[in-house]
Order: sequence, then structure tokens, then C-alpha cells
Amino acid sequence: MKLLMIHAWNENETSYRGRFSGLLSYPSMTLAVLYSLVPKGMFERVDTVDENSQRVDYDSVHYDLVMISFETSSAFSGYKHCDAFRARGSYVVVGGYHPTAMRDEAAEHADTVIAGPAENSVPQFFSDFAAGCPKPFYRDYNVCMSDHPIPAREITTKKHTLGIPAVIADRGCFNNCSYCSMRTMWKSDPRPVDGVIEELRGLKSKLIIFYDPNFFGKREYALRLMSAMKPLKKLWACNATADFGYDHELMAAAYESGCRGVLIGLESLSSSSLGDARKNFRQADKYKEIIDNIHSHGMAVNGCFVLGFDSDTEEELLELPERIDRLGLDLCRFSVLTPYPGTRLYRDLDESGRITTKQWDRYNQHNAVFSPTNMTAARLDEIYRDVWKRAFRWKRIFHRMRVSPWRHNAYIFILLGANLGFKFLGIDKKYRRK
Repeated sequence: MKLLMIHAWNENETSYRGRFSGLLSYPSMTLAVLYSLVPKGMFERVDTVDENSQRVDYDSVHYDLVMISFETSSAFSGYKHCDAFRARGSYVVVGGYHPTAMRDEAAEHADTVIAGPAENSVPQFFSDFAAGCPKPFYRDYNVCMSDHPIPAREITTKKHTLGIPAVIADRGCFNNCSYCSMRTMWKSDPRPVDGVIEELRGLKSKLIIFYDPNFFGKREYALRLMSAMKPLKKLWACNATADFGYDHELMAAAYESGCRGVLIGLESLSSSSLGDARKNFRQADKYKEIIDNIHSHGMAVNGCFVLGFDSDTEEELLELPERIDRLGLDLCRFSVLTPYPGTRLYRDLDESGRITTKQWDRYNQHNAVFSPTNMTAARLDEIYRDVWKRAFRWKRIFHRMRVSPWRHNAYIFILLGANLGFKFLGIDKKYRRK
């Protein structure tokens, strides 16, 4: 038997596959994890395609089984592949965020839907498939991260990415932000520290990125992990929440273990909008102090902002570039509020009739797909592109270089590359309203 595994990508979204994408994109772990779950000897051939940098070929090989993972923005591409391979006689399985949230819709295009984590469900599916009795739906709610396999990174392509390996210690988050789809897929369940260290030891790269949505969320676990990481002398970055900037013991331990940068979902400079998002930390007036504290421990801060909350006004959003200047961030990033299926935000907006399209390829965080409260969707799109363009003017990029804690060492070139990558991402050209 022959098996093909695909991580689908929105075919209309090309910015992260351009000449500058290698300055800011990290490799996906999806295919590497799925490949590691394939039973040895079950298939005579196993191929993988990451559509971020590769193309799907329907006809060069006949595959007995095709497994496709996709998010909401790539759902149409995923369904196109499903229909094409089923027409050619392949058994098709889908999984990922969108099939987990939209099971019935996904089932119209696939023979089997696997929802949620793969560690138990995928091996069970393989067993059933080999026995000739695969089920139409699999979902295991009792997955333990101690069962998380070491990803088969050797099969992944580094094209269009930074080439820095990614690691996960805890893929879940106990926060409950209204727009976040994490809780649809995962629960917060840290891996054993020894397992994470074993994986890190096997990586040749000195630089590591942790994909955990909130690396420091379980404080005592984070302290144990960082203590065990110190002898490895790796340099790493991760995601954190704003309150990390008040925990000096945690910040000191992070730097000593090799942390040199954190990404924080600041989301808004309006406390009212933070309330709309149901963020746990809602003191936007404390952001400058938090960033200064993190800088004092030698770590850079990438602040992410979301535009389109009900409390957002045009005036407040248009002021973002100037206000961000005063925060002293090393890097910033913006997105349009997007109601992903499975989230509280999607349910609330759908029930109130405010979702304007379910054209899934528009759900890429660059387009308004709902009616905002204080402006039109078209105006929100315009403001988003204007804010992005002004935030990455040369003078602002150089200002961020001057205030960064990295300004006196070679890390500054990584930071400059990321800023340039976002400057030339081309959202004004690639994401036109239809």
C-alpha cells in the first residue's frame, strides 16, 4: 500500500511563500508528528507534501490512503484535494483545526474525520484500516502528552522557513480567550521534562523555538524545564502572556536557560477591548512597564495586536503605530479579529448574524469576515493595512533596533530580518477584498 500525507495551504495566500518568508516563518510540525505515527512496515511507500513549499500531484502515483490536515483558511484547498483523490479511488482521511470544529462539513469530503490530537486516534485508525474496518470518526479526549512522539523532522522541508527547529512542551492553554481555537484541539497537559530534554539533546541547532501557546503558563513546570535546559546551552524563544513581565524570578530563569525573546499577545491598547477578548490580563496601561521589565532581563519582545474588537474605534486603531513606538517593542505584528469555527467568538457572531461570509479562505487574519461595531468591514480592512504599512516604515524599524536589548550583539540581525520580513510581506497586494 502507498500512503500520502498532506498539510494543505490556502492556495490564494502567497505572502508567506515569497522571497522574504524565510526571514520570519517557522516550519510546521504537523507532517513530522503524523509521519512518526505511521506503523513500520505497513506501507511500501510514504510520501509527504507541505503545500507551503510543495505541490500536490494527483496522478503521478496512485495512493491507497491519503491523509490531509488543514486549518480553516486552507479548508477549500483541503477539500479540493479530498475530492480529487477520492475520485481516483483513494481512501481519504482529514484532520486538523477545521475538521475538528466542522466535523459534518469535513465528512462530506472525506471517508474518515480524525478530530483533536493525533497521538492515539491516528494509530487506532491505522489498525482499523489494516483490518478493513475504519470508522468514519475518531476523537480521543484522553491524550496524554507523555505519548507525544519525537517528530520525524528529517521528512520536513525547510524551504520558505527560517530553518529553526520547533519543539512543544505543552500545546494547550488554560486561558479562555474568546477568539482562540486552541481549546477546540488541545488541553493543557505538559510533557514530562525528561522527554523534552531528550528531544532537545537530539537537535543539532543551537537555536530553538517553542510552539507552546503559553510556555510559562504552569509556572513550576516551566521552572523545572528551564533548570534542566541550562546545561544544553540552547538559545530559544517562546510565547508568553503579559503577566510574565512581572515575575522576575521566572524572567531570570528564562534568560539563564537561554531564552532571548518572547512573543506576547498584547492584542489591544484598550482595556475595554481586552475585556471584549476575555483576556485574563486587561491592564493595557501597564504594557510599557512589562516590556521594560522583560528588556531588563535581556529578552526581546514581539507584541501582537488584533484589530476589530467591539470596543475598538477607528481613531484608536489608527493611533497604534505611534503608541507602539512608545512601548519600546522589538517587533510587532497585527491581525484582523477572525472568528474561527469552534470558538466562542464564532458562535456569538454567528448567532447574532454578524458573520458576513463563510468563504473559508478569507479566514486568514488579513480580512474582516464579520460586521464590526464601530466601522464597516471594508473600513477595518483599510485601517489594518494602513497600520501595518506605517508600523514598518524604515524609521520605526530603526527605532526598534535602537531600543532592543539585542542592539549590542549579533542577535540584532535576526531581529532586523524579522522586521524586514514583515515590512515586505505584501499584505496590501495579496489580500484584496472580493
